[in-house]
Amino acid sequence: MLNLMECTPIAQFAIGLDHKIVSMNRACELLTGISAYDVIGTDRQWSFFYDHPRPVLADLILEQDFIGFQKLYEGKDPGKSPIVPFAWEATSFFEDMGGKPRHIYFLAAPIFDDDNIMIGAVTTLQDVTEQKLRELSMQAESQQLQQENIKLKSSIQERYRFNNIIGKSAQMQNVYDMIVKASANLSDSASVVIYGESGTGKELVARAVHDLSERHDKPFVAVNCGAIPENLLESAFFGHAKGAFTGAHQAKEGFLDQADGGTLFLDEIGELDLNLQVKLLRAIERKEYSPVGQAAVKSSDFCIVAATNRNLLEEVNKGTFREDFYYRIHVIPITIPPLRERKDDIPLLVDHFLNVRGGGEGPLPGKVMDALYNYHWPGNVRELQNSVSRYMTLKTLEFRDEVVVASDEDGGVVAIADDIGYAAAMDRFERSYILKLLDKKRWNRQAVAAEMGLSRRTLFRRMQKLGI
Repeated sequence: MLNLMECTPIAQFAIGLDHKIVSMNRACELLTGISAYDVIGTDRQWSFFYDHPRPVLADLILEQDFIGFQKLYEGKDPGKSPIVPFAWEATSFFEDMGGKPRHIYFLAAPIFDDDNIMIGAVTTLQDVTEQKLRELSMQAESQQLQQENIKLKSSIQERYRFNNIIGKSAQMQNVYDMIVKASANLSDSASVVIYGESGTGKELVARAVHDLSERHDKPFVAVNCGAIPENLLESAFFGHAKGAFTGAHQAKEGFLDQADGGTLFLDEIGELDLNLQVKLLRAIERKEYSPVGQAAVKSSDFCIVAATNRNLLEEVNKGTFREDFYYRIHVIPITIPPLRERKDDIPLLVDHFLNVRGGGEGPLPGKVMDALYNYHWPGNVRELQNSVSRYMTLKTLEFRDEVVVASDEDGGVVAIADDIGYAAAMDRFERSYILKLLDKKRWNRQAVAAEMGLSRRTLFRRMQKLGI
């Protein structure tokens, strides 16, 4: 019997009823990394378990398991007992001598003497690590799909409102589906970039991705890349040490510190300086960075969700956006349609804005709704919200192309030309002028600021004041 064990390429060892290893073949030595010389004749319950540096076999057959196996054949006639088909079997897990995880399947069969008395057992071992890893991988993929389906089904219950986003059009349904997929895959290697015109709700989409992800209970740090002075960009992102520059009276954390464990939302990422793109790319890939004026390296576990109203690939071709940075963030793209392409959502949005205002206001007059529906909304949802708010306050509609309408006593819509005063007229002119320049420059605020002779920060403040 022992010679036969040595002749087979299958890993086997024999064990007696006294729990001592009787024999172990070469194949078993190679599989377990244990020498037969070290274990044959040892009491596996005591000597082998405690003395051997890696008690692999002690993990393969536990004491209570072996005793239970013995009871299966006590007093049984081997000629009438099914041996192999119903022998005790199990799968165990251990690390081999090199520290590599192994899943081992083993099948035990009893050994009888000439008097049909069980005297031990032979155990056959098989490495099923690859099979187990495939099974675990399939289980993980199945669980992920189940989680995505659960999130998707829960959102379908009220698909005209997803998180804080309003819309039931087919275009918005596609956006909702992409949010679910992006949130399930949000990680440090799967950045999300959101494309859309100004005012379409890119930050709402970014927050929805974060809220549905596994990072939902961690910080969501929103950064407007176009609103930070260029000389403070590095400090804003990486923080600075005390005395790092004039005015740095104390150490300060940056956006990467604040976003540790959570999501860093980079709004208008196309506005980022090229030099900062290099440093930010390095921080994203290594998860390490150094504050300004400090040599020590810090780390932060953050994921990137970016947003822009530009075509980043065109910016790459023009040399205003780094190609390596583009491919690092452009992993999961989400495109938000402009309001003019989803006008079916206008009534829902208007109702939402009215409810937010409160006061029990009823629906808008039909002709007012017609005017809203027929307008092309270059400022998108943000412009619609401002228009509804202005109408509820002044009973007038003022669109950005200078069409001004108001409700008459019968609820109709008539054109008006009122004296709005010098200051209001200047604001209206400046607003119209800036909007035309933004359209001309494809909403590149740096280019608009340069043409107007302003700093980017001054332009941003003027746009905020004018409701752009």
